[in-house]
Amino acid sequence: MLAFLLTSVSHVRAFEPAIALDPPRLAQAPEPLCFCWNDGRKIAEGAAACIRTTQGRRLAQCGRVINMMSWQVTETPCPES
Repeated sequence: MLAFLLTSVSHVRAFEPAIALDPPRLAQAPEPLCFCWNDGRKIAEGAAACIRTTQGRRLAQCGRVINMMSWQVTETPCPES
């Protein structure tokens, strides 16, 4: 009797319509645009800006360290305007 029930249930399931799956997803999300912050403004990756340091305002470049945005501070003082 159990064998009959198992075969009849599997027989019914074979004719059920397939369930649609989600569309394929990317293995990794697209790279977001990354920014550094300076005085409340976004500075694009690779751009330079004058930032405040303990040695006064210095020219620094916005860059990436592993997966974090960071300033690469130079020894060049900011130009006076």
